[in-house]
Amino acid sequence: MLKLKAISKTYKGELKPALDRIDLQVETGQFVAVLGRSGAGKSTLVRCINRLVEPDAGEIVWNGRAITGMNARELRGIRGEIGMVFQHFNLLPRLTVLTNVAAGRFADMPRWRSLTGAFSNEDKARAMAALREVGLEAYAGRRVDDLSGGQKQRVAIARVVMQQPALLLGDEPISSLDAVTAARIMTFIAGLYRERGVTVVLNLHDVAMARAYATRIIGLTDGRITFDGPPDELGEAELRAIYPPDEEDGGETITVEGKKGRNEEDV
Repeated sequence: MLKLKAISKTYKGELKPALDRIDLQVETGQFVAVLGRSGAGKSTLVRCINRLVEPDAGEIVWNGRAITGMNARELRGIRGEIGMVFQHFNLLPRLTVLTNVAAGRFADMPRWRSLTGAFSNEDKARAMAALREVGLEAYAGRRVDDLSGGQKQRVAIARVVMQQPALLLGDEPISSLDAVTAARIMTFIAGLYRERGVTVVLNLHDVAMARAYATRIIGLTDGRITFDGPPDELGEAELRAIYPPDEEDGGETITVEGKKGRNEEDV
């Protein structure tokens, strides 16, 4: 179980908080999608969970252990239980696909091995098995910077498979991908949720994808939760609360189907 208690974060030089006393409890085995406009606090929320961003106040508890307050060694250990998929993949571009996937074992390896990349035959075999799951076994020896965006994200997911996390976080993992590739990536993530019982928390920009795959949706507006419920309760009124009209984007609104439409007042 994941608990966030009164989590707040204000970035240096900003007057408004990115997160404003967020209280949230995610049960084991849920698939949570976090929606909101750019700047609503989605990325900050997800990155605070594993302390890639340090919250200013509040407490984050994962399976009874307070992540906030952990020292560097303790945090390294807990991150072994928490996988992360990033918008821009966060891979090592000049290294091979196999090496990038095997790096998912870093949290469980002795420090000298993680620094030298001295992977055991067992690690390599597990990495190949993870690549088979995402259909990239034939690419094991290729450099990551030779791959397409969708292939890179599949490598990132294979790395998560290698890690065998109990919790998977995603920071806009499909926003840079075309619609077909995005759906494929979401299907891989949903497979981890269904087949391995992984708890999933993703921030997404696509309402339709959130409704199609998540079991629970969290809506953020100006650092506060404005919606929390199942996808079938996310209607037009709820979307207007999550995505209030913004003068900077021409008064456009977000529809249930996930497409933008012009505010009726501007027609």
